[in-house]
Amino acid sequence: MMCESNIYNTNDELIMEDVMSVKIDGDKISMTDILNNKKSVKGKFVQLELEEHKLFIQEQ
Repeated sequence: MMCESNIYNTNDELIMEDVMSVKIDGDKISMTDILNNKKSVKGKFVQLELEEHKLFIQEQ
């Protein structure tokens, strides 16, 4: 069973899909997807909908 999540901003715009790993370092959020693509944004998590595999970031 795979447990990827999609990351959205607070405008419900997709930032990254199929995310397997998230690292938080202060206001920097680094994500890695199932194909090992990486992306970083500045912001903070404001909502986690784990059953729907959706995470929401308020970007700075």
